[in-house]
Amino acid sequence: MGTKVTVFLAFFVVSSAFCAVDIQDVTFGFNNGYQVGKWTPLNVIVRSQNASNPFIGELAVEVRNLYSDETIYRYMTPLQMSKTDLKHKKFYIYCPKTAIKLFIQVVRTRGNDKEIINSEPIATQELSLTAPIENKDYFVLVLAPSGDKLQKFIDKKQLDDDDAQAHIRYLPNSNAMPTRWIGYNAVDLMVIREVSLAERRVSKQRQIALLEWVQRGGTLIVPGGGNFLYLKDSFIEQYLPVALIREETIDKVPTSLQQQFGLNAPANKEDLGDSAFKNIYFEPNPECHTLLGTDEQIYVAKRNFGCGQIISFAFDYNAPPFSDLKAGETFWRWLLKTHGKSPRLFADKYAPFRQHEDKIHKQFLSKMPTQIPLIKFLAVVLPIYLFSFGGLLLYFGKRRRSPQKRILSYWIGGVIFVFVSVSAIGIARAVLPKKIETDRFSILSIYPEQKNAHLQSYVSFRTTARTKTSIALVQNTFIRPLSTESGAKPPQFFQGSPFQLQAVSLEPWGPKTYVKKTFFPLDTQQPQITLENAWRITGEEAAYLGTVTLGSSNFWSSELPSKTIKKIPPDEGLEKTRKTFAQILQREGLLQYLLKPENSLAINKIQTRTVLMGWTSQLEQVSTNVPLMLADENVTVNDETLVIMYFDQKNKEI
Repeated sequence: MGTKVTVFLAFFVVSSAFCAVDIQDVTFGFNNGYQVGKWTPLNVIVRSQNASNPFIGELAVEVRNLYSDETIYRYMTPLQMSKTDLKHKKFYIYCPKTAIKLFIQVVRTRGNDKEIINSEPIATQELSLTAPIENKDYFVLVLAPSGDKLQKFIDKKQLDDDDAQAHIRYLPNSNAMPTRWIGYNAVDLMVIREVSLAERRVSKQRQIALLEWVQRGGTLIVPGGGNFLYLKDSFIEQYLPVALIREETIDKVPTSLQQQFGLNAPANKEDLGDSAFKNIYFEPNPECHTLLGTDEQIYVAKRNFGCGQIISFAFDYNAPPFSDLKAGETFWRWLLKTHGKSPRLFADKYAPFRQHEDKIHKQFLSKMPTQIPLIKFLAVVLPIYLFSFGGLLLYFGKRRRSPQKRILSYWIGGVIFVFVSVSAIGIARAVLPKKIETDRFSILSIYPEQKNAHLQSYVSFRTTARTKTSIALVQNTFIRPLSTESGAKPPQFFQGSPFQLQAVSLEPWGPKTYVKKTFFPLDTQQPQITLENAWRITGEEAAYLGTVTLGSSNFWSSELPSKTIKKIPPDEGLEKTRKTFAQILQREGLLQYLLKPENSLAINKIQTRTVLMGWTSQLEQVSTNVPLMLADENVTVNDETLVIMYFDQKNKEI
């Protein structure tokens, strides 16, 4: 799968006498790098030139099956352009497991305040994609000036026995960094070298996006050496595993580095010249795990950051002696094999074989129709009617001996039965409110250090009567279908302000199911939440807490008995819906990475992290910022949430 993505462009423009608009440029992913089952950024540049009137409409992207040309889903964003204008629009596209192509349209729309009455395509462009990067491989994104040698060291070279390869993609500058964390979804590791990370150079939105991605399992690498001034006083400095003390030049490559990576030191100090080994002297922060070095001199250090990790080099890999091809290959092969992916993203190599989404969808489908309010009403009214009507037929049937009269009475009774049934349904639909019933199973990951949380929700919508609606989403929420129905109208996702799931057709008989992801801020560092069936898990050791409120004294009690646990999340003591969802996650190994210890080679010590895990049916306890789905109709929510809270063992105050 190391072959470059081949992009076939078929471009044609339909001009308008009123507004000349065309699609000037389209870029997908990072230099065409993307993965299936992941979100990927799509950048579109639209130009308006020599137009007689301003343009008002939409920019739409249809994700189509490459072979059948069937539209799987559709994204839109508003587009308004003056007579001479240039617009840069960014989408975040989910790439399903099937081969796809993208069909991009500039659409003029006409309508009133409530709905679009007419739409007219102005310009179109088709983008066909092949050769995605495999999940087992390492997708490495690099922000560095020209002359960076990382691509020469490891690009498309085998790293381990699984034939995993590294795929290197470069960003042209810091302005190309995603502005949403979901833009990094396909990236395993990011390297930033010799680029200013000052506040004025990297926007706040891009800073937040990068840090949120690391929290969700990304690995960020920042080299040292001559990069001291780029790192000092940067937004990333406070999150590094080490304190940056000073830049220094060492006259001899340390013996430990020479032996491990085959480095050649110059014969004497006078021969150093441009080959001087520049180094940053580090002092460890409390979260520091030393990967290479000693207490006196740290060369490679790491810290856990949420589910992800941040790694610092004391040296610059692009300068001697690590810039030597053999030494560079040896070093990066060692680093990627041992610490290139966080446990969470390393487990993603099993993603193509997991069936948890199908099983969750089937669980939503298994909800009996008799639980729908309309059906409940009919289930009560119609049996009463049937028994009473059947008794009358039986009574009059015995009195009327004539077969002809008996048949006539049954016919008349049948007509009355149909009339009463239809009337009951009509009355029920008129009397009962048109409510949307929502079943939701969520996994909430809380990161106290950053005072934020990530929410991944599997949601089903069902209504009391067939209806069509649009569902508003909180900004920075990304949603996709949990399953797609062949031949059904594709869902439409509006990535404007507000975000919307548009033109959703709902009915009582079968739910529409989606999965959505978002980050949101916590009100305080310590959310006010009570968890049931809670566990404290450290490595493979777990202690059952029962019901616990964050901040309670029994959380860290050493008297709590612990036992080795293999099932994650544990299902002991769970019942009904909670037990069902826990067992789905267990069988598919979705959270198994939480039990994986990390081996720090240099200090020969197993590093483990501690998490609090428990259940709640009141997600609103967590924060007033919890992004709930809203709709025009009344919504009732049946919610079960698995809460996972990360923290360092040194910090025993939660």
